[in-house]
Amino acid sequence: MRNSRFPPLSKSWKDVESEMTAARRGDMPWRDAHNFKPAYFGGEDVLEVANGALNMYLAENAIFSRTAYPSLGQYESDVVDMMLSLLNAPEGAGGSVSSGGTESIMMSVKTAREWARETRPVDGTPELIIPHTAHPAFDKAGHMLGVKVVRMAESPEWRADVTAMANAVNDATIMIMGSAPPYPYGETDPIEEIAAIARARDLWMHVDGCIGGCILPFMHRLGEPMPDFDFAVPGVMSISVDLHKFGYANKGVSLVLLRDAELERYQRTSYGDWPAGVYSTANITGSRSGGPLASAWAVMNYLGEEGYLRVFADQRDIKQRLMKGIEEIEGLEIIANPHALHFFFDSKYFDIFAVETGMAAKGWSAVRAEQPNSIMLWVNLSHQNMVDEYLADLRTVVEEVRAGRLVAAENSVVYVT
Repeated sequence: MRNSRFPPLSKSWKDVESEMTAARRGDMPWRDAHNFKPAYFGGEDVLEVANGALNMYLAENAIFSRTAYPSLGQYESDVVDMMLSLLNAPEGAGGSVSSGGTESIMMSVKTAREWARETRPVDGTPELIIPHTAHPAFDKAGHMLGVKVVRMAESPEWRADVTAMANAVNDATIMIMGSAPPYPYGETDPIEEIAAIARARDLWMHVDGCIGGCILPFMHRLGEPMPDFDFAVPGVMSISVDLHKFGYANKGVSLVLLRDAELERYQRTSYGDWPAGVYSTANITGSRSGGPLASAWAVMNYLGEEGYLRVFADQRDIKQRLMKGIEEIEGLEIIANPHALHFFFDSKYFDIFAVETGMAAKGWSAVRAEQPNSIMLWVNLSHQNMVDEYLADLRTVVEEVRAGRLVAAENSVVYVT
């Protein structure tokens, strides 16, 4: 039974706003210091810039960025060029803006499919080989684009199973990929080794840098050991990068970056046989707000390299303090070698989900993960003054679990829409 019907009468904005304020009273503020679920907060000043630019262009339709709103067209060119520079792209590289990581991933698969149809056609259904930890957006893309997705069964030592991926290549394979880093575990896949498979077998090689594309280059400059993952690696054809994650722009804005701008002809869809003229887009969305793109341009120019280094250095410190404190608690251990700003911890001695239940009762919000059962924490600047409090509560809860006084509540999922 439907709970709502279209309202028969108008209301004042004051009344509507009041209803919405009441409706969200149970929501956790997204940048609450007790929230360790994915939230991308780089400071109040950065948020002010992001929101200000978003509001300036919220009503402009970015599909007309090359005609009615040339400033948006310039922002897109600038944002793409800035990220290409950061990710060691060669001369002649290109890219385009999408609405988010899922769309960027879908367009990378579409581009690879069309490229393969022209340059290395296969009999039957084309195949894409992905690590066990690859984002489910690749499966969504395969389902919608008629590409068979071959997902590996394991992640030995928390990274892509390169041997299994090489063995999975056959005459129908057109594409292979790795993550920098993946959502699970947070350790970047061995991109150089995967790209070597692509070069040897003439495959399209994609790097999913939606999480780390904005982080890893700066972490490297901060002296952290980071694996090569970008266009400096021979064979990498495309990279997806989310600017609304650790680029600190407002949602949703992501990039599809190409080693060669000429490859965009495989990505683009154009149609002209209708009365309104040529319709041509590089990505899925047509009409879209110019606000997120303007937000990305504004934040990138506001922070610059200096600002991103400062923000990431602060968050690195938070992450390192948390990881060190967690490892000092008997029975807990950090999973993998996390390269970005999220990490996982588990226990071989007691129910880690009971720990999550106890921490939730104390007001801490985090993600339950599986394979193995673990807790995922995403670090942002709101946590700067909360590390000691979190670790103190964690020590208390672990003792409660060890003593058998705490058990896990009903299981949860990562995210569902």
